[in-house]
Amino acid sequence: MKKNEKIYDVIEKAIDNQTAFGDLLTPEEKQKLIDHGTVHSAVIGEVLCKQGENDRRVFIIVMGEVEISEGTDDNRVVLTHLKRGEVFGEISALFDSPRISNVTVTKPTVLLIIQGDVFEKVITGRSALYSAILERYKSRLSETALRSVDLFRHLDKKTLQPLIDASSIASIPEGGIIVSEGETGDYFYIIISGTARVSHDLGDSTINIALMHSGDYFGEWSVLTGAPRAATVSAMNRVDMLRIERAAMLEFIQQQPEVGERIDLVAHNRRENISGSGMPDSPEQLQRLVKNIEEVIEKGLNG
Repeated sequence: MKKNEKIYDVIEKAIDNQTAFGDLLTPEEKQKLIDHGTVHSAVIGEVLCKQGENDRRVFIIVMGEVEISEGTDDNRVVLTHLKRGEVFGEISALFDSPRISNVTVTKPTVLLIIQGDVFEKVITGRSALYSAILERYKSRLSETALRSVDLFRHLDKKTLQPLIDASSIASIPEGGIIVSEGETGDYFYIIISGTARVSHDLGDSTINIALMHSGDYFGEWSVLTGAPRAATVSAMNRVDMLRIERAAMLEFIQQQPEVGERIDLVAHNRRENISGSGMPDSPEQLQRLVKNIEEVIEKGLNG
């Protein structure tokens, strides 16, 4: 067996041994990752990932060991160590989110580095594979989604754990309705990936209020007050979301009142945007608003 064949064999076994998705890949998918990957030899102390940075590379450990930590040098907390066959960086690659941890080499290590766009194409190219990975990564993905929101970013994992335990991952295809105006609201939502449209019905007309992207959240008004949904949220493309049950969210807010105060402020501001003086609340007001806009445009063109 030639030297490069031996290296290939070791890399393939490392992919097979990692439990995140190795057993779900077809031979062709494994081959694509290997063909487009780069073998890297890392020395002790080398920093492969930095918390908060934007980096979509995916790493599979062929041999060696790395340390996963949070925080800076002064308050760094070691979370775990990863060894042969384990993978990291895949959440950032799939959802284009900042790194949530630091990764430092603790033993001489060989890695297969895969560019994020290549990894994304392989994983999202087969819906069953993508869904299975989401389920396996539920806990880590839930924490990542929570930390993408300013409300929760400063909280440690122990504090966030009740929300992680009460959460689930939901995916809505393009054009699908996530929540409908007027229905009962049982969940608080955080968008992991994709774009959603927020709209409000006025008789036979619909007003688009806002667009929401990764890291945005909604559903807080119904969660806080028990009132029906104040707007409809629909998927402009595939939207992956974290859903948190209402009861768990309310209990969490009781334990973390400062978070509750900030959510309450956002909820009331959003409510004002829908029902306040700046937003028409009847078809007649909408018609008058449209007429006024048309008159302004006409004056501008003729002026």
